[in-house]
Amino acid sequence: MSKTLVVMVHGLTGGDKTWVNEESGAAFPDLLAENDKIRHKVDLIEFDYFTKIVNLTQNVVTNSFVGLINKVPGLNFNKPKIRKNSSIDSLTNALATFLEVESEGYDSIVFICHSMGGLIAKNFILNHLADEYDDINLPVIGYISLATPHRGAFPALILGPINVNSKELKPLNKDMTTLNDLWVDKFDNLPKSYYIEAQHDECVGELSATPNTTKKFKSKTLPVSHSEICKPTDSKSQTYKAVNKYLIDILHSHSQKKLTQTEYDSSEHSYDKEIFVIKMALASIEEKLIEDAKESFFHAELIMKSAKKSELETFNELKTKVISLYRTYGSCKGIKSNSEVVKEIHSKIVELDKSSLDCIVDYLNFLHKKGILHQEANKLNLKINWCEKVTINAIESEVM
Repeated sequence: MSKTLVVMVHGLTGGDKTWVNEESGAAFPDLLAENDKIRHKVDLIEFDYFTKIVNLTQNVVTNSFVGLINKVPGLNFNKPKIRKNSSIDSLTNALATFLEVESEGYDSIVFICHSMGGLIAKNFILNHLADEYDDINLPVIGYISLATPHRGAFPALILGPINVNSKELKPLNKDMTTLNDLWVDKFDNLPKSYYIEAQHDECVGELSATPNTTKKFKSKTLPVSHSEICKPTDSKSQTYKAVNKYLIDILHSHSQKKLTQTEYDSSEHSYDKEIFVIKMALASIEEKLIEDAKESFFHAELIMKSAKKSELETFNELKTKVISLYRTYGSCKGIKSNSEVVKEIHSKIVELDKSSLDCIVDYLNFLHKKGILHQEANKLNLKINWCEKVTINAIESEVM
């Protein structure tokens, strides 16, 4: 079974210690990996990059100075490695190279990001959606933002003159504003995303913790500081519980989406003795429409078996709407044939898929909604029936 690669991206001045709680010694990735609902489905890795507020020692001048000192007999100092802060665009390219190597063998990617790391991941996701990475063919299925300054951070105004990233993080910075606006514009194409803000954040303001203030971008608030939000003490910590819940939701949604890609094979799945098929056959519905109904029924049944309780509630809400649609168009039959009525209702479901029949369960599509219609028709009653002449007795005799 293919796994999901969960990539944890730290922020400004962060590193491998970003995710480690100093008091308990617990590492966030390890805590997540201990959950049975997660560990068999994912591998967690960290994307690490160089980042300092001020970097006076690790530069060419210092390197050259140490080289001169080492020419003195008896002295031998190690030369410092040259490292420098890089722009978010440059770090995004580094992340892409990292994933090109590390993501082989996986079927999807999820980002868990702290602070500036959320901006690097956002930039990558938008570039990925624009097909800029030919060597990374995996979908990004989730994005969890922990205290990310989506609209800038006021402390960056002080550090901007001495730090390239602080300059980028200033409120109203042109590049970051453009990045955020594009993220908002691409809402419908984004992976499943969650935003968590720190109530006692000394770096990122409340309004900046989400991309904008519309209802589409909802954030959750935890009673922690900017640095505490990525360092849960243990599995009882609220940060752990929130991220764990969101990660499970992302993985479940991905699993359901993969189910939607299962092909219906009429030779393996025969529904000829199912009530919804018998009703259509007795009403002399065209064979192609009956096959279409069978396929829709198959997809709805497949999804229903693995849906969560909250999603089943959504299914019931959809069922009410679909039955209402059936009553509207079924009762206005006029001179239309039974097949024409079925075809019109199917077409209407497709047409309304992204409007009045849209719902919060993002993996549902028009196939499942047509399937809901035929699931309801698969009951021994006349609530969904395609011909007034078809009776319960006639249906029962065919079932037998």
